[in-house]
Amino acid sequence: LDAIACEYSRAMRGIRMTENTMATAAKTANKVPKVTAVEKAVRAIREGIREGAYAPGQRLIEADLTEAVGISRGPLREAMWRLAGEGLVRIEPNRGVVVRKLTRDETRHLYQLREVLEGLAARLAAERVGIGNNRERSQKVAKLGEKCARGNDLTGYIEANEAFHNQIVAMSGNEMLSTLLNQLRVPLFRLQFKRLMSSREAMKDSAVQHDAVVEAILGGQGPQAERAMRRHIAESGQRLAELP
Repeated sequence: LDAIACEYSRAMRGIRMTENTMATAAKTANKVPKVTAVEKAVRAIREGIREGAYAPGQRLIEADLTEAVGISRGPLREAMWRLAGEGLVRIEPNRGVVVRKLTRDETRHLYQLREVLEGLAARLAAERVGIGNNRERSQKVAKLGEKCARGNDLTGYIEANEAFHNQIVAMSGNEMLSTLLNQLRVPLFRLQFKRLMSSREAMKDSAVQHDAVVEAILGGQGPQAERAMRRHIAESGQRLAELP
């Protein structure tokens, strides 16, 4: 009886240890990674630049940002160096941190890169149009842009335009393309895009060009989709270059 009791005790200890191990593993699996103060600042300022809250050429005041983001000076300064590495801000002697303002040449070079990369994304998207719900999502974002253009809804069209380009890149299945294009798009700033789409005619032209890209993608026509996208990006870059 003593031997049976010992075996039973050992068995119960083993079960309890297994249960504790499983509980710990479950907690670890469900644990959401904590966002650091530096990452919090980087995300907030990057989004502010993308949305046009911080304009090109604007000086970023440290005291204002620590209060707005809710962090101390140390993490904020580290975040600024991260953003400078991404090309979103400049750290200038005797002036501090300034939101980067693109020159005409920089804008032209950026659009040249976008033309090649987004053209590739469109071709890959056409090759993968039959996967999952790619077809339905493409049709949905195209219709949203058309609706905003017809209603002369500039704010809505900016959102629809971003969704359109993001959807095509997502359909490409190439994560490196997505990373590269996100880095290229942010410096364009919404402020500049608003100037680019300042007229109903400009929105209408952009929507028509989107239709040509979507038509080729839905038809599985990779080369045509690439040409249509490259033409769209090139014309957008030319229109922006002609602005004062």
